[in-house]
Amino acid sequence: MDFLEIALIVLVVIAVWAVVEVALTMRSARRDIEKLATSANEAIASATQVIEQAQPVVAKLDGIVDELEPAAKEVVPILKSTEVAVESVNVSLERVNGILEDVSSVSGTASTVTGAVNRVAESAATGVANVVSRLRGGAEPEPAARLEGAAEPEPAPEPERRPDRTPVRYVEYGSVGAEDVPAETTQDGE
Repeated sequence: MDFLEIALIVLVVIAVWAVVEVALTMRSARRDIEKLATSANEAIASATQVIEQAQPVVAKLDGIVDELEPAAKEVVPILKSTEVAVESVNVSLERVNGILEDVSSVSGTASTVTGAVNRVAESAATGVANVVSRLRGGAEPEPAARLEGAAEPEPAPEPERRPDRTPVRYVEYGSVGAEDVPAETTQDGE
């Protein structure tokens, strides 16, 4: 056998072995490709289901965004209006504070005037009572009724008593009994 024949036999064996290896590799590659295709088809089916389920949600979100878009355009003017309203409330509160201060000063003035009127009225009433007392020649009159919080009036000077004058006497009437009073004038009206 010649070197060329041996090399040719070795090459044929190597070629057969290579063909067998290629066939085995193709067979395993075909199985792997089929598995990969099956997995890819399952993944595509799952993705399709997810997309189909997500489409109504996306459509609803699109509708919500479309509905919110006009409202979003109105937010800035509403915020500006709110700012103006807050500023006007602050101005109004400042005015109310000024009015309350004015009311407080007017109330203080009214209280002072009321006290002065009470003192004048009490002085006048006391003076009239003193004059009546002097005309009667009797004892001191009872103090006039006082308003709550009124200042104490100055005591009236005591009337002069003259020993030469006789005290004024009042006519005393006899007591009137119930039988003397007509039925129509009783208090109960019976």
